[in-house]
Amino acid sequence: MSESAGMILENENGILILSMDMPGNNIMTADFFREYESIMADIEKKSEDSSVKGLIIKGAGRHFSVGADVDALSDRSSQEKYDDSTGVLPEGHIKQKHFFTFLRELPFPVVSVVTGFCIGSGSEIAVNSHYRIIEKNARVGQPESTFGILPALGGAARTIEICGIQNAYRLVMSGEMIPAEEAFEIGWADIFAGKKQGLPEAEALIEYISAQGGFDPASRKEYLSGYLTSKGGNE
Repeated sequence: MSESAGMILENENGILILSMDMPGNNIMTADFFREYESIMADIEKKSEDSSVKGLIIKGAGRHFSVGADVDALSDRSSQEKYDDSTGVLPEGHIKQKHFFTFLRELPFPVVSVVTGFCIGSGSEIAVNSHYRIIEKNARVGQPESTFGILPALGGAARTIEICGIQNAYRLVMSGEMIPAEEAFEIGWADIFAGKKQGLPEAEALIEYISAQGGFDPASRKEYLSGYLTSKGGNE
């Protein structure tokens, strides 16, 4: 088991399970990002281990993440401005974005189990995963536009990819939060699960993919279709 204050990474039969347990229901303060980047660097190293079947990301408590601390985010945004004269992005932003977007490049399936609130940068973790399993009563959204900025950690592009441009435009530009049922209907979530069923569902999906002899991110939808067929469709 690896542990970074508030981030707990366990290995259960070859499946890495990251439980985010930072203060304030995983509100994304500077401390959150520091611990998140540390544990993701550890996961990046573990990805070289061929015995790893997959990674599950979840909130340790009721919520996946309540999103960013608005004051901290606004302050960080004002400090990390793109320099038109050099064309160079801030180094801190590049590093931070890497530990979000690299998830979809890992050689094993990454599954986010979404419970409670999953908003802002928390939503960007989820959409950068290969799969999202959403539990009943969860709510998701990208509220950044309501305080004058846009998702900057891969969230906008990935939301377009998984939901289509019309749905993505509404989610990103309106800042509204949508219920689990709607998130599943528009394709934001891949599987709709009952309360406390997200984790076992994620484990079953990873075990199914592992049994296919390996993981190719380009065949993400085919694995999902095969898994749902094997269990009689999505519930």
